Amino acid sequence: MLLSIQLIIIIVLILSLAALFIEEMGSRKAGVPKGIVREYWDGKERRKAMRVNTELAVRYSIEKKLHLKLNGAIKDISQKGVRLVVTEKLTEGTLLLLEFSIPDKKGPIIADGKVVWTSGAFDERDVDGKRIFETGVQFVNIEPDGSARLVSYIEKIST
Repeated sequence: MLLSIQLIIIIVLILSLAALFIEEMGSRKAGVPKGIVREYWDGKERRKAMRVNTELAVRYSIEKKLHLKLNGAIKDISQKGVRLVVTEKLTEGTLLLLEFSIPDKKGPIIADGKVVWTSGAFDERDVDGKRIFETGVQFVNIEPDGSARLVSYIEKIST
């Protein structure tokens, strides 16, 4: 008699644990977000030109406000574009006139560029308390002499 009661208790415990296990597995599956992968990064560099880190001052104007010269900094540069640090959020597609100097003592390089991305820099602020943004700019037009000087500068600092 005692043996049959113990056997019934063990069976009830096993069924209870099985029910809990099944319920837990069902709730885990329901909590997993579902989606379709449209693209993925395969680990290869997708840029068309070598990029190098640098610290250069830049003056820029927004196409619709060419009279207003703003200051920023170039954080990295390639033959195809730059990553700027600026104090205003520039929208994708905005056209800019860029003017910056490289240390070759030949004057500024003038280039037209298009904003291709912008992101906030984690609530960092400049010395005046303005929020800082990082902006990717693709060169649309650069003077031929400036382009050759830029290639030379990139090769020099990348070695």
